[in-house]
Amino acid sequence: MNAPNDVRAMLVESVTRLLKDHVDRKLLDAAKENGWSPQLWRALDEAEFPRVSIPEEAGGAGGTLSDLAAVLRVAGRFAAPVPLAETAMLAGWMLAASGLPVPRGALAAGPAHGETLTARREGSRWKLSGTLARVPWARSASRLVLLAQGPAETLVASVDPAQCRIAPGRNLASEPRDTLVLDSVTAEHAAPAGAGVTGEALRLRGALARSILMAGALERILELAIERARERVQFGRKIGQFQAVQHEIARLGGEVAAAVAAALSAAGAMERGGEVTLAVASAKIRTAQAAREGALIAHQVHGAIGVTDEHALHHSTLRLWAWREEFGNEAEWATALGGAVQKGGAGQFWPALTA
Repeated sequence: MNAPNDVRAMLVESVTRLLKDHVDRKLLDAAKENGWSPQLWRALDEAEFPRVSIPEEAGGAGGTLSDLAAVLRVAGRFAAPVPLAETAMLAGWMLAASGLPVPRGALAAGPAHGETLTARREGSRWKLSGTLARVPWARSASRLVLLAQGPAETLVASVDPAQCRIAPGRNLASEPRDTLVLDSVTAEHAAPAGAGVTGEALRLRGALARSILMAGALERILELAIERARERVQFGRKIGQFQAVQHEIARLGGEVAAAVAAALSAAGAMERGGEVTLAVASAKIRTAQAAREGALIAHQVHGAIGVTDEHALHHSTLRLWAWREEFGNEAEWATALGGAVQKGGAGQFWPALTA
């Protein structure tokens, strides 16, 4: 799967076709009750999509981070209720970079909010203790992949969620965001964290994943808004014929284009390596701003029907509102962005801006 653009286009076509075949109103409504869709996960897993960008020698499908970004963008567009980003971009990366095998099945990663887990040696095993809040998809995962602080170094550990106390929680879109309590839980596998695997790197990758998913969701609400403007009639005319509505949809299109460009640019920057805080912070800020403005416009175009359970719009807009806050909201990343620019000094501002 290590692919030039034409192969990446085939990858996008393949995942789009799979999600079109599986994601419908019935599946999304069931996921709101169950927290996720096991049948959709099985279909994606069989097609190897959760292992895109993970090296083949670690049990992955190969490919680049940009390949994975292309897949996640489509997943965001379809509001796919599965931990695709957590498995490939977070947990799979942590394991592969630390020399550990990547198991089959859905994976969750933590900590998501900067908490610290402690690890102590007991014979040949590591025991983990601590509490983690709002871990994405924890109760849906077959394994939890966690950063823990040992006596002398940071560890990456794989844990069976059945060994933890899990207090179920949800975000606005009814996706699992669970509290984990670990009390001397035995790690099935553990190793020193690989090069670049840190709490800050995990937060950056989580923010990038949410930015890409939001870009896809924004593309979907633009499609729905255009479709609604062509159908909805007010004062004897389709609302898409009113100049004010045309202006708002054009503004939504601009927000979507900016969000997609920022998210994919950040994925490219992370793939190339080096300093990525500026790119990821910019992407998270821009996609979060677009989510706020875009959801407002889309709901204005739809009117009252857009907030009902019967209409598809809420599946995307609820996710946009939830994902804005995860792995740092725009205010937090604006502070980080300002700090990074200040740290670089005046002489580096223009090169950083145009890199």
